[in-house]
Amino acid sequence: MNGGATGTGPFAGLGAGRLGVAAGVAILAILTAVARPAGPTVTGIVVVVLVAIGAVAIGRPGLAKTASLPDPAAPQPDTSLRQRWARAVDQHDRVLSAYGAYELDPAMLLRFPAMWDLAAPPIVDFHDALELAGGLRSDEFPGEAHAQEYLSAVAMLRTDWAAADRHARSTGTDGLAATNAGECRKALNLWRHADGTRGPERATYLEKVLGTIDALAERGVVDAPAPMHNALVREVQKAIEAT
Repeated sequence: MNGGATGTGPFAGLGAGRLGVAAGVAILAILTAVARPAGPTVTGIVVVVLVAIGAVAIGRPGLAKTASLPDPAAPQPDTSLRQRWARAVDQHDRVLSAYGAYELDPAMLLRFPAMWDLAAPPIVDFHDALELAGGLRSDEFPGEAHAQEYLSAVAMLRTDWAAADRHARSTGTDGLAATNAGECRKALNLWRHADGTRGPERATYLEKVLGTIDALAERGVVDAPAPMHNALVREVQKAIEAT
């Protein structure tokens, strides 16, 4: 069956556009009969409108079937590569900032020492991705090919960081020997107690925390970053000088 001409009546063989004109003529006849008191002016306006509709329908038969509307589900034009590169730089910084909490905050190190378990695949994958993204990063837009590599590296870094962070938080101290896990918990309590103290008392708490972290690092339980160690040393010194 042909979608443009159906049936055997008087309009058989007419396309959708011509059917529109025929319908318009029929409506015109009815309006003319009903609205005759309105005078020739109204009737003339109706004629002009119907003729315009019919002309459009003849020229564009498909218009009689569906209106051409934008599809909200259709993919939108992608932003420029330069913009995506700039966004990747920001995402890279966010990962570095989140990881920095583990390297600078003693409480994070003591609560989640699994972040330094280099035998755990999620941690190994994260450090590999961190090195790759760092090697591809640049201060200025590096050109199309290099930028595409960096975008892929940052995407992988974000995925691997989420897995490493999830692994560290879900594991806690469960992966440690009982003695090491106990030392982490004890040092964490000392660190929290230090927050509410000053002078020699604070210095004593902090020195014990520092000593525990250094001992754990020497045994390979954690990797105490130099910035964290140096910050703790400064805090101890400040507490001593505050007496």
